Amino acid sequence: MHRLDRLFPTRSRPLVPDAVYLRHPWRRTESIHGLVDRLFPTHSTASFFGLVVLTALILFALPARAEELLPQSLPAIEKTAREFMLKQARAYGGEPQVEIGAPDPRLRLVHCNLPLIAELPPGSRPVGSTTVGVRCPGSTPWSIYVSARVQIFANILVAARPLARGVPLTENDLTLSRQDLAAVPGSALTDIAQALGKRLRYPVATGAALNAGLLDLPPLVKRGQNVTIVSTGQGLEVRATGEALNDGASGETVRVRNLLTKKIIQGTVQDNGLVRVSM
Repeated sequence: MHRLDRLFPTRSRPLVPDAVYLRHPWRRTESIHGLVDRLFPTHSTASFFGLVVLTALILFALPARAEELLPQSLPAIEKTAREFMLKQARAYGGEPQVEIGAPDPRLRLVHCNLPLIAELPPGSRPVGSTTVGVRCPGSTPWSIYVSARVQIFANILVAARPLARGVPLTENDLTLSRQDLAAVPGSALTDIAQALGKRLRYPVATGAALNAGLLDLPPLVKRGQNVTIVSTGQGLEVRATGEALNDGASGETVRVRNLLTKKIIQGTVQDNGLVRVSM
């Protein structure tokens, strides 16, 4: 019996010193396996080490960042949609004002580990009342649509007085008015020079906005006329001679027969006797 055991016969031996390989006259040397067996008498040593390995795997599988445990920020969705719509609206000129509808506060989306992407549904215009899609391209993708209202205020061309059909327009017939482009049908005109000398296809009332569709533009290409066909693409420009099969004003689509290949194609009138087609 050890000397200390004689002095303190009822003391219990501490477990920790036995496991650290300290050699004393009154302590025995014990391996880590023996310590595990005494600490967990109902589990084998192999089960203990298996538990350690499993715990380590679970810890490594946790998200690297704490924010990935949180749901997606709804204000971040609104911000992405607003910035996208502002960029789209600025292409129209003027001063855009964008209102984004707040997503349902009960919505719970997985936090996106990549920047959000906003896009318009096919066929939508970035003006007036519309919707915008926001999606996550990350490891757990999702998508959501939010409502948007876009106003673009700009000076547009309007009739200064009642105007009759077929009468050439003068400066006295036209004036500029600050309006919301979303409320104007078609593509509004913004410069008086765009309408001077043109004729109206229909009569319009005072204050009516003018767009290109109202103007009876003089044809730059007439049926049977030889025209120059210009085709561009991938840094190349190809020219050929063709015959116009119908009249067309600037910006209108006409059918043209290529005199070399006899193939009939469609193109856009850009200038007097010039039709541009895409490759």
